[in-house]
Amino acid sequence: MKFSHKILSLTLLISFNTIYTTSFVMAADSNPNEDLEDFYGDDDFVSLATGTKQLTHKAPSTATVITREEIQRIGALDLDEVLETVPGLHVSYRPGNHLPIYSFRGIYSVFNPQVLVLINEVPITNLFIGNRNQIWGGMTLDSVSRIEIIRGPGSAIYGADAVAGVINIITDSSDTSKGTNFRARVGQDSTKDFWLSHSWNSGKLGGYVSYDRHKTEGFDQFIEADAQTFLDSVFSTDASLAPGFSDQHRQNDELRLRLDYDHWTMNAGFQKRKIGVGLGIADALGHGSNESSERWNLDIGYNSDNIIENWNISTKVAYFTTTQEIDNNLYIFPIGADIGLGGPFPDGVIGNPEVFEKHLRTNLVAKYGAMTNHSFAIGVGYEISDLYKVKETKNFALGPNGEFLPPGSPLVDVTDTPFVFLPEDDRTNKFVFIQDIWNLAKDWELTAGVRRDDYSDFGATVNPRLALVWSSTLDLTTKFLYGKAFRAPSFAEMRNINNPVTLGNPNLKPEEMDSLELAFDYHPQPTQRYGLNFFKYHWKDIINFSPDEGATTKTAKNIGKQNGHGIEMEFNWSPLQNLNLMGNYSWLHAEDGNNVTISSVPEKQLYLRIYYELNNAWNMSLKSNWVMDRKRAQDDLREPIKDYNVTDLSINWKIKNDALDLSFLVKNIFDSDVREPTANNGSVVNIPNDLPLPGRTALAQITYHFN
Repeated sequence: MKFSHKILSLTLLISFNTIYTTSFVMAADSNPNEDLEDFYGDDDFVSLATGTKQLTHKAPSTATVITREEIQRIGALDLDEVLETVPGLHVSYRPGNHLPIYSFRGIYSVFNPQVLVLINEVPITNLFIGNRNQIWGGMTLDSVSRIEIIRGPGSAIYGADAVAGVINIITDSSDTSKGTNFRARVGQDSTKDFWLSHSWNSGKLGGYVSYDRHKTEGFDQFIEADAQTFLDSVFSTDASLAPGFSDQHRQNDELRLRLDYDHWTMNAGFQKRKIGVGLGIADALGHGSNESSERWNLDIGYNSDNIIENWNISTKVAYFTTTQEIDNNLYIFPIGADIGLGGPFPDGVIGNPEVFEKHLRTNLVAKYGAMTNHSFAIGVGYEISDLYKVKETKNFALGPNGEFLPPGSPLVDVTDTPFVFLPEDDRTNKFVFIQDIWNLAKDWELTAGVRRDDYSDFGATVNPRLALVWSSTLDLTTKFLYGKAFRAPSFAEMRNINNPVTLGNPNLKPEEMDSLELAFDYHPQPTQRYGLNFFKYHWKDIINFSPDEGATTKTAKNIGKQNGHGIEMEFNWSPLQNLNLMGNYSWLHAEDGNNVTISSVPEKQLYLRIYYELNNAWNMSLKSNWVMDRKRAQDDLREPIKDYNVTDLSINWKIKNDALDLSFLVKNIFDSDVREPTANNGSVVNIPNDLPLPGRTALAQITYHFN
């Protein structure tokens, strides 16, 4: 579908200006004392922006809340599907492991450590690369009650890695899920899903437990040419498995438990992932390698207003372990590959890097509520993260005694030797933050805060925020936002050794982001909401790997800069009781330090959705997502990246007094050829035809509620 983006932008801007002007006329008839909760509904609250529950449109940030009802309406099965509906947020993928990249407002990097993901407000960041885990494997939504997202910096509250945005996944409790629930799903690619949950209340004790299994062979990702195709042309070999299909199979197991008693809350979880490696770590098809990950979490929290008069005291202790393991040999390059190290490798180039981490976090937050027009909070915390085990076997580069391993060498174990790829180490952080929410006038609220983090390996960083929220009328809120954020260097960037390609740098500084934003939120009535925001940011000290003089390696350095600005518009309108229309449009322009337009990220995105209830039993949802104007790198000579549109359909039938739901889901109903851009190194491109994403996929689902 083609249309004029200029006409679309102009139309939406004119529409908003009309709404903005009309709001002042309507304000004359508005009652300033009207109950806001009745007006907006209980679902329109967010706590992610300040740590205190607030109406979303009043929050001192650009926030999006996606409830369970919205998740069900759009027929989303995985976290990535939900995030793609958020204005200015694009989900792309790496060739290896099909790892998702969450790009807020053009903040893009290969491993995506600039986005902080929380589960029940606890970070799940890994030390090794700084992201969620190299073997992420997706996250199903059956036991998720809501997802809160802020676009822009969040380090003044949440510390490291909240540079581009923050995503908080809130799982179910006995308050959000009732009775026993069962769900089964089958679909193409041998997909078989299963979910069972149970919640209960007994006096002051409430509990929730669930088990979730997702298993699939994965979609047919056909790769016409890969990195080995190029190496074959250089060394006159015939090792490449392309053209061929990448391995996208996966099995996800997830167990969750939550207990609530009086002022206490406990969350426990286990996530097991077993996945195919896709195109592996070198963009080359391999021989059926498998990777796995185990992630355990336990957090205990306490919240009370009764300990000290006029003070709310909350504290939490959280423990999190995570692994990245190789179940069988990981083929970096296939059997017969020649990579310039003395001839072909008859057994393939094999490397099996594994890392094991544990994280302990604790914090204490005190909020004082006895001051007129002020809500003051102070918090302290301590974190220790330990990459306590590193394992590696391989048949190339340097062996356990520093000897060169020529092609044809057997696998050797370099674990606990100076020639492992990454040394074991830990990192600690002490932090303190203060925040004041000041009602400085009748319709004006100023949120000011600052947080200091002191790390054991790269030093201290201070990150402030200011947010002025003006209730222009009962229906219109205007926000002026400033924030600073940082991203902690990962262990791979600081400590990588014995790597033939990339080396760490212990002298790295954190990446930093400064952001300004002007946002408008307009609610003319409970059935309508419109939003418009303008943003501008400066991202500096970006960590990139720079070529070493006289060597084939690259070393991590703080050498990157990026400036960006853009517009995000959104609407949500229910013209009829049984009809809901919603959508958003975003425009972005971002340049690096040399004034070159940033590659790979969409400059324009459009999302539209229609939800219709035919009657009390039947409903349907149709959503469509357009991704447009992604640029190639300046030295990439390939044809321009094609725009794409993906349209999904969801049909749901409720029977037996809502106890039984039957659903039919079709993803990408028009079978669009969807591809994400792949990187180049000058004229060399590992995957010339870009990375194909799933075509049309159909699934059927049954849900039963035992009450």
